[in-house]
Amino acid sequence: MKTEFLKELGLTEEQIKSVMAENGKDVEAEKEKVKNATTELEGTKTQLSEANKTITDLKKSNGDNETLQTKVKEYEKAIADQKAENIRIQKESAIKVALKGAGCTDEDYFMFKHKDKIEFDENNTPKNLDSIISTEKEGKSLLFSSTVIGTPPIDGKSDPTPQAPTDLKSALAQRYENK
Repeated sequence: MKTEFLKELGLTEEQIKSVMAENGKDVEAEKEKVKNATTELEGTKTQLSEANKTITDLKKSNGDNETLQTKVKEYEKAIADQKAENIRIQKESAIKVALKGAGCTDEDYFMFKHKDKIEFDENNTPKNLDSIISTEKEGKSLLFSSTVIGTPPIDGKSDPTPQAPTDLKSALAQRYENK
């Protein structure tokens, strides 16, 4: 958000400082969430890489040894579990980003209630989340804030609410656009 834009809207310097300070808090909070998710994902990628290397080494060193074969199976299971965990993290992050963009006040409750109903495409992007959010907004107005996201339209005709992002990349792009 730029101060020139707020000045054009007729806000005083004090109001502009207040808006910018609040906006800065939101930006920093979102940066921290992204940093934590990225760190967690990098850690799981490292573990996955190490497990793959260990499996390859064990298979090369002794193919007939039952103990080694058991370890290989354990590591293969660990890899499968790690891949499933990575997919779970990716799906949860995509849902939470979309909910945040839609003005959800309690993402964890929404996910608890609707997690099994959400369908994903091959890229682990939610397909039917918008319709679930719309239904929930109609039925439970307390779960979504009534604060309008975005800036008021200058022409007074267009809708100021931006399209809710469906993945982490578009959410970050939308969040830091115009900053």
